[in-house]
Amino acid sequence: MTICCNHLRPEFTASLIKRLLSGQSINMISPHGQGRRRTLQDIRQSLPASLKIVFINIRDYKTDFKALYNAVTLQEAEIQPTPKKLESLLDRIELEGKKQLFILHNFDELRYPGVLSNGYHCDFIQTLNTIKQRRHIALLCVSESGYDQALLDSDGSALPGSNLNATPVLLPPMTSEQIKTELQRRQRSLTPQELDELARSLLQTPAPYSAIETLILDKLLWSRNR
Repeated sequence: MTICCNHLRPEFTASLIKRLLSGQSINMISPHGQGRRRTLQDIRQSLPASLKIVFINIRDYKTDFKALYNAVTLQEAEIQPTPKKLESLLDRIELEGKKQLFILHNFDELRYPGVLSNGYHCDFIQTLNTIKQRRHIALLCVSESGYDQALLDSDGSALPGSNLNATPVLLPPMTSEQIKTELQRRQRSLTPQELDELARSLLQTPAPYSAIETLILDKLLWSRNR
């Protein structure tokens, strides 16, 4: 796997891509502000064009499983007639033999009491768990925190059988060099001294990647209003 110098975390991203291409199920975990969306962007831009990606932001569908499944089938429009169940859809994909990657962003937003009333059940998690045994499908969930049980009952208790069977992978903290590279990529006029000072300051923040985006936006707005 070639390491791309334009990635935010080149070595980590190359390693993750290799694991996904081997068919693993992975739950990438990172607190807010560390560059999860940017890492997803790096991954998607570097995967082979022959690999189909089905991307779902759970945040948009967490209150309606049917809407989520409809969003998935829209991205699988070539499979007709449309299977009524997710497991049947995965069976059809596996039978066709074309490699696919399912990305479920903000996956841990399903962890709230009452999720069952919105159509999510243990069967959904158990179906996702079957992906590990499928040769042609890989799974990447993205979460802010790790947890043992994915779904909660209305009383807040964990539902037996709702454990996501995906390997947890922690997104590593940004290094000083990665911060400086990203700053220079976005604002080439910064001097080496400015890069060093900014990197030291950003390393102390809880959300360095978000701080970089805010910093660059503020600088852009300031220059426009001069």
